[in-house]
Amino acid sequence: MVYLKKFLKYTKEDSLIRDSFILFIATMIMNLGAFFYHFVIGRMLGPSDYGVLGVVLSLFYILLVPLYVIQTSLSKFVAEFKAKKNIKSISTLFFKSIKKLIVVGLILFVLFLIISFFLADFLNIPKSLLWIVALAVPFVFLLPIDRGILQGLQNFKILGLNFVIESFTKFLIGIGLVFLGFGIYGAVFGIVAAYITAFACGFFSLRKYFKNYKKDINTKSIYSYSWPVFIVLLTLTLFYSLDVILVKHYFDSLNSGYYAAFAILGRIAFFASFSIVFVLFPKVVETHALGKSNFNLVKKALLLVTIVSVGLILFYLLFPKLVVLILFGKEYLYITKYLAPFALVMSLFSYVYILSFYNLSINKTSFVYYLFILDILEILLLVKFHSNLWQVIIVLLVLISITLIFMLFYTFYKNGKFINNNSSL
Repeated sequence: MVYLKKFLKYTKEDSLIRDSFILFIATMIMNLGAFFYHFVIGRMLGPSDYGVLGVVLSLFYILLVPLYVIQTSLSKFVAEFKAKKNIKSISTLFFKSIKKLIVVGLILFVLFLIISFFLADFLNIPKSLLWIVALAVPFVFLLPIDRGILQGLQNFKILGLNFVIESFTKFLIGIGLVFLGFGIYGAVFGIVAAYITAFACGFFSLRKYFKNYKKDINTKSIYSYSWPVFIVLLTLTLFYSLDVILVKHYFDSLNSGYYAAFAILGRIAFFASFSIVFVLFPKVVETHALGKSNFNLVKKALLLVTIVSVGLILFYLLFPKLVVLILFGKEYLYITKYLAPFALVMSLFSYVYILSFYNLSINKTSFVYYLFILDILEILLLVKFHSNLWQVIIVLLVLISITLIFMLFYTFYKNGKFINNNSSL
């Protein structure tokens, strides 16, 4: 009991639980918006079109890799500037990032339009649907500037509000357009509109940083740090996106729709822990920059992920039919048996995600190349084993279990000396 009180004790320097709770509430509101979005969309579109939406969402997850790379990289350096009270560098970084990434976003918008002709044929979806997705590409590169600055400043209230705005914009516009008869096109455009609106609101909230102080910033270090962040985010995002894409390719529209549905429910275990990662990263960066203890932060983060994951898995085990009936309706009851196993996969994935970002925050990056092997094995095994949906889940469970064992060994053995030297425990 004494240890638990010490573990949960709040200090100004170690406010992981308080700030995680703030962002957790925001992400829960965001997830509530997503819940009602899928609640309505799943019924309005039906399993076949919902399977198409599941593939589009997987494409968005991959497209969002640059978003999280930029956000994570910016938040790291902003957190270091904040620790040293260097406000002018934050403003200059914000100003330069906007200028550069507007150009990058427009170039990639054109490239995505070209690629869409080939991608549509492979996924068996209309090209025009991918053209709508292309509209989001420039904002995929601009939105993370807002969020990276807010995350690095540890302004989690405004950051959380930005998530909520994104979610409710997607719900209101997406559902509204589907209701008006635009079908899957309306649902996808709602997602695009959400990113545009979230960027505009985040940009306005940072208006006091609209100054270029012409302060010298070592952008080379930012770019070099972005590479391992990119690998981590790309490989981990591919892990929970490739399965949906390959299922859509190998299975019929009904089964791919079922898979998309229980994959969404299973990922709640991961997305619920997102807030913990967002809070953990800048706090560890700041404490590391100041030479303070940070080991207790990752221990708290892992405990919080455990609480969220165990609670969700138990809920899926006890009330699977209730969950499916509420969210998708009776025509999706077939997926109840898959809920808890897939939630277990994504819970283990959450631990891997936490440990990956903890190591990035203390500049330990050699683990990232192993994650390439994870994705390659996922592709090879799913190409070989896809006779039914259970095989897909088993492949994912085995792969993520092995990856978690590796990450635990890497973090607590290889980095053990460093952590203990910086820990008061």
